Amino acid sequence: MAYRRSIAPIAYGLLVTLALSVHVPEAFGQQSARSGISEPTGTSEPTKLASASSSRARSRQTRPRRRHRRTRRLRRQATFSLPQVTPYGIPRLHAKAALVVDATSNKILFQKNPEQLYPIASLTKLMTALVYFQTNPQFDSVVEIAPEDVRHSSRSHIRPREDITVRDLLHASLMASDNVATKALVRSCGLPREEFVRRMNALADSLSLTGTHFVEPTGLDEQNVATAQAIATLLRIAASNPVVGSIMQKQTYTFASNRKLHRLVNTNRLLKSKWRITGGKTGFISESGYCFATMVETPSGTEVTAVLLGAPSNRLRFAEARRMLDWTFRFGLPQAAAANGGE
Repeated sequence: MAYRRSIAPIAYGLLVTLALSVHVPEAFGQQSARSGISEPTGTSEPTKLASASSSRARSRQTRPRRRHRRTRRLRRQATFSLPQVTPYGIPRLHAKAALVVDATSNKILFQKNPEQLYPIASLTKLMTALVYFQTNPQFDSVVEIAPEDVRHSSRSHIRPREDITVRDLLHASLMASDNVATKALVRSCGLPREEFVRRMNALADSLSLTGTHFVEPTGLDEQNVATAQAIATLLRIAASNPVVGSIMQKQTYTFASNRKLHRLVNTNRLLKSKWRITGGKTGFISESGYCFATMVETPSGTEVTAVLLGAPSNRLRFAEARRMLDWTFRFGLPQAAAANGGE
C-alpha cells in the first residue's frame, strides 16, 4: 500500500512533463507567427519562391497591355499620313494650298486656298531662270564656282573652283534644285544681285502674279512668297521656254567639270509615272513645307497644271499630287479630253 502511494506522485509528474512537451512547441509556433519571426528551416525558401512566382504572374499580365498600346499608337501614326477624300470623291489634302487648272481653257478644276500667300522655296528658281534668259546667256561659256556660291547654300555636290558650263549649271538648278549652281548663274550674268532680284519682282508684276514677292534668287529665304494661282501661271510661262521646258522633262543628266563627274536626278518623281509630264519643279525649306508644281499633257492635247504648297512631307507631296491628278482625269475633265490620261 505504501509502495502504491510513492509511485503515484512520480507518475503524475511524468504526465505533466509529457503534456508540457507537446503544447509548448505549438505555443511557440503561434507566438512566432504573431511576431512575424520565420523559422530557420523549411519556411523561408517557399516564401521567396511564392513571391517570385507572384511577381512573374504580375509581369505577364502587364506585358500584353504595353504591347497593345504600342500597336495602337503605330496605327494612329500610319492612318494620319494616308490621303483621304470627301464623300463626293474630291481629294482632302494635307497640303496648305492646292490648285489644278486646265491650261488650255484656263478653267479651274480643283482648288484649296488658291489665293493665299505662302513661302515657295525653290519654286523661286522658275522666275530666276526667266530673268536669267533676259541677259542673253552663252550656254557654252564656263563659270568658275566661287567660295561665296557654296557658302550657306544647303546641300550640293558642286565645290569651289570647279569649272562648269552655263548649260550644266542650268540643268543643276532646275533638275536638282541646286543652290550653288543658281548662285553661280546669277553672279556670272553681269547684273548685281540687287538688280537681278528687282527684275524678278518687275517681271512678276508684268505677269500679274498678284502678291508674288522675291528677296533673293534661290528660294532659301522664306520671304519669297506667292500663291498657288501665281505658281501655276509661272510654271506655264517657264515651260514655254524651249530650253527650260526640255530640261524639266529630263529624268537624269550627267556632266563633267574640270574636277569630277556629276550625275543629276530630277526631283520631280512624277516623271516616272504614266502621265506625260511637260514641266515641273519642287521646293522645300522648313518654313514652306514641301512644294510642287507640275504640268501634264493628255493624249488629246489638253494640258493640266497642278500646284501643291506646304505639304507636310516629301512622300505626301507626291501622293497628294497623284491623287489630285487622278481625280482630275476621272471627274474634272471632259471624258474626251481625259481619255487614257489616268494611271
